[in-house]
Amino acid sequence: MAQDVENQLFRFAAFELDLDRGMLRRGSEAIFLRPKAYGLLTHLARNMGRIVPKMELMDVVWPGVFVTEDSLTQSIREIRKAIGNELVRTVSKRGYMLAAETETAPEIGSQPVVAVLRFRNEGGDHSDEVLIDGLAEDVINGLARFRAVTVLARNSSFSFASYAHSEWAEIRARIGADFLVEGSVRRQDDKFLATVNLIDVVTASQLWGDRYQARDEGLFAIQQDIVEEIVGRLVTRVYNAGLQKTTRRPVTSLAAYELTLRGVSLLRDPAQSDLKNAEALFEAAIAKDPAYGLAYTYLALSRALYGEFGSVSIETLTAARDLADKGAALSPDQAECRRIQSLCRLYLRQHEAAEHHLRLALELNPYDAECIEQMGFLLTMRGRPMDALGWLARAVRIDPLQPYWYQYDRSLALYLIGEYRAAAEALEQSTRPTPWIRTRLAACYAQLGDMAAARRHAASINVDGPEFSAIDYAKGGVPFEHLADAQHFEEGVMLALQSLN
Repeated sequence: MAQDVENQLFRFAAFELDLDRGMLRRGSEAIFLRPKAYGLLTHLARNMGRIVPKMELMDVVWPGVFVTEDSLTQSIREIRKAIGNELVRTVSKRGYMLAAETETAPEIGSQPVVAVLRFRNEGGDHSDEVLIDGLAEDVINGLARFRAVTVLARNSSFSFASYAHSEWAEIRARIGADFLVEGSVRRQDDKFLATVNLIDVVTASQLWGDRYQARDEGLFAIQQDIVEEIVGRLVTRVYNAGLQKTTRRPVTSLAAYELTLRGVSLLRDPAQSDLKNAEALFEAAIAKDPAYGLAYTYLALSRALYGEFGSVSIETLTAARDLADKGAALSPDQAECRRIQSLCRLYLRQHEAAEHHLRLALELNPYDAECIEQMGFLLTMRGRPMDALGWLARAVRIDPLQPYWYQYDRSLALYLIGEYRAAAEALEQSTRPTPWIRTRLAACYAQLGDMAAARRHAASINVDGPEFSAIDYAKGGVPFEHLADAQHFEEGVMLALQSLN
């Protein structure tokens, strides 16, 4: 949907609503609506993608006049007859929504799709694997800044090791890559030996390969060289300014870099059961290099994750925000720093600031799957679930083997638009059924009217311990911007809990 605020022109599907002229059009054809139906459509268009409560619609269209809900229903029926049933969505017990996106998530386009596979560890020391993975991930981040190529996210590309020729077709079939970057690294004392190859999967041919050798901090120069070589072969022209953007602020300590990578690997563990050790690793990294911005950023994230954001104190979140701000100040070119800044602000209910920082992250790295996915979550919290679903779908296209939380966030957007069964199905994919996931599941089934399933999930909320309060979570654990969305979620949770009585 396009909106011209100055001219008050709204476009959705094949229709235009021109408020200056007082007309609804499909192409050159004018479509007549009676005044109340036109006023109702106008308010829905101004709140595109948002569920507008019935009482709000009645107050806007019939101000100061008592009317029954039948009048609203008749006008909705007239609008649906004019523009089609699929564009006006009824959300049970809540209201109506003009179901078009106000913002379309940027598409991947037709550029080549690249997967950077997990580099092989040729040295045999398992303790080096985190560092070697970090090298490959930095190549992913460097490539992802270029709009001329689409780089699949770490979660999908790292599902494979660097395989031989016989495996390339399977990798393409599973994750849709046109090109593979594969290689190996051997660490010998303070020396790194790396071999990297660029493979055209379609023709099963090697486009480029090279060997690199570096000591200690020279590892970061290798990363930059690899990015330049790959981009130079996939893109006909790369501006120097673009290549400059791929470079991190230099790390002055390889030890700080390695400590940070080890901490991040603990945060990525689906169980997230070792957050204390992750925090200690980030603190140690800062002690090694007090100017290393990413260490501050991930320290902020580790502290906020103790209660999975929703149940930590305002003081803890505020301190995490301050750490994230310091990380971004030290590494302003890192999308991850801006993303965590945004996440801290979102849970502090600073919704506008959260969106500002996340859009900065996307400017730095427009193809970062985690930033794209988080935009979907943020837009859900801001009451724009239809827009959110577009962003979440795009994140899945970049990360086809996406991590578990993508579906959790998608389920909330589906819940808000009344797609309770689809929301429950998304949550049922959970590999770690935490108390808050069980609470959300119970709410979905309660809204569906499946009270047996709602009761089953509600009864299991505290199976691992009594410290989690489903009521507190329902009332304040999810950072909705709009009261109506928060009340909608709370209603589902309360219905489920009542089924236990």
